[in-house]
Amino acid sequence: CVLPLSLAMGQGMQDKTIPHLEQRGQVKQLIVDGKPLIMLAGELNNSSSSSLEYMRPTWKQLADQGLNTVLTPISWELIEPAEGHYDFALFDGLLAQAREQHLHLVLLWLAAWKNGVSGYPPVWVKQDLHRFPRAMQQGKPTNTLSPFYPALRDADASALKSLMQHLRQVDSNDHTV
Repeated sequence: CVLPLSLAMGQGMQDKTIPHLEQRGQVKQLIVDGKPLIMLAGELNNSSSSSLEYMRPTWKQLADQGLNTVLTPISWELIEPAEGHYDFALFDGLLAQAREQHLHLVLLWLAAWKNGVSGYPPVWVKQDLHRFPRAMQQGKPTNTLSPFYPALRDADASALKSLMQHLRQVDSNDHTV
């Protein structure tokens, strides 16, 4: 899921104090704290960031390779384990660990689908076949959530919005993300 940060955070216009893209001459640049940031980035595997213990030594290895940015998956299932109940402990831990190594983060939202498969929604979504029906293939339901039901879109968007609101609270000054 890729949304402009201003939309995900419920704003109508881009806040210039948060990292943003800006046209400068002939190019668009990522501006962080008023200066262009050239990302020297690496990307984690899909489930690597699901464990703080696993990630603890990895951040230093990434920084030692000369990276300044890490693309890290954040999965819906780990943010909203029960409907309407958000747990940001893992996210906050990843943020703290990245900051220790002076690394920026780009969040990859793994939610209703990733590569056309529904592996990262919370269990409560996967179990509710009535509210969150499956896509059909040759007349039979698959394990993939159907994109044709507003309940799924709304639940996914609500979780992402909650994450973005939390991000605003915990990262407005540091701009790690």
